[in-house]
Amino acid sequence: MYSAKVISLQLKELERKNSPCFSTGPVGEDLYHWEAIITGPKGSPYENGVFKLDIHFPIDYPFVPPRVMFKTKVYHPNVTTAFIYMLYM
Repeated sequence: MYSAKVISLQLKELERKNSPCFSTGPVGEDLYHWEAIITGPKGSPYENGVFKLDIHFPIDYPFVPPRVMFKTKVYHPNVTTAFIYMLYM
């Protein structure tokens, strides 16, 4: 499947970059279900915050965006209880 190849390539790129601000990856062997952890940036209202997300990639990804939901309760104008408004990806 094309989507699995794209997701695998993007996972390798994320592993190569190894950001101190977030970590993410598949849940078990399921390439279409990921968990992510984002840490709040210094000097922001979210400093010292740890935010967990649940990410589900559709079978027709990247033509259809993933569904991203916060597991951690968060207040932000672009985040609702249902989904995140994707401003840029």
